[in-house]
Amino acid sequence: MSLQTTWVFDEENVGGLSTLRHPVDCGLDFLSRPTMAYWIFNVTAPSSSVMLPLDGSPADDATGDWVRVDNTPFAWGSDRAWLSKHYHWWVRDDWEEVCAHDENGNPSKGNWEELRRAANDGCELKVGVRNLWSHLTPDGGCPVEHEVFTTCETQFAHVAAKFFGALTTPTFLVRPITPMKFDGDRVEPGWLLVRSDGRVCRQTLNVATLEWERTWSRYAIRWFAR
Repeated sequence: MSLQTTWVFDEENVGGLSTLRHPVDCGLDFLSRPTMAYWIFNVTAPSSSVMLPLDGSPADDATGDWVRVDNTPFAWGSDRAWLSKHYHWWVRDDWEEVCAHDENGNPSKGNWEELRRAANDGCELKVGVRNLWSHLTPDGGCPVEHEVFTTCETQFAHVAAKFFGALTTPTFLVRPITPMKFDGDRVEPGWLLVRSDGRVCRQTLNVATLEWERTWSRYAIRWFAR
C-alpha cells in the first residue's frame, strides 16, 4: 500500500495517510457502492478510517450526516484471520531538499528558480508544509507542532512574478492530535495549491454539508526533488 501523504509530530508520532483508496474485497471485487476510504496509519498507534460515499447518499452505518468514522477498524469482525497484526514500512530516502522558505516566501535554502530547474529536468517534487492542519484545532486549544508531506502532480513557473506553484496529489486534512486519529467527522478531503511565496490554497470538501470550500493561508514550506 502506498501512502500519498505522510506526517511527523515528533520521533514517536509519525505516520501516513492513504488518500486514494476505494474499498475492495481482498482484490476479488469492489465493495459496496463507489466510496472513498481515507485511512490514517500510525507507527505507534492503531489505524483509523473514514468512509465517504461518492453517490450523494450517507455511508452505511454512518456516524455523522454522511460519513462513517472508525478509529478501531481492526478491533471487530467475525473472521479475524485477515486482520492486520504487523506493519512493515518501506521508505525511499533519495529525496533532496532544494528549497525552504518561511510563510512569507523568504528563503532559507534555495529559491524558486531551483524548483523550476528541477521540474524542467523531469524531477518529481514533494512539499513539507509546516503546521498545515493547525486551523482545525478548536478555539482555545494548543495546536500540536507538525509537518505534513505530500507529492506534487502539476507545476507552474510564474517567471515575471518570480514564484513557483504546484498542485498536490489529493489528500485530506485532519486535526493534529496524539495519538493520531479522526476527531469526529472533522476530515477535509481535497487538494492543495502550494506556492514558493508561502501562499497555500486549500480546496476541500466539508463532509458535514458535502459542499466545497476554498481558503487561502500562509505556511513555511520545504520543497524536495528526486
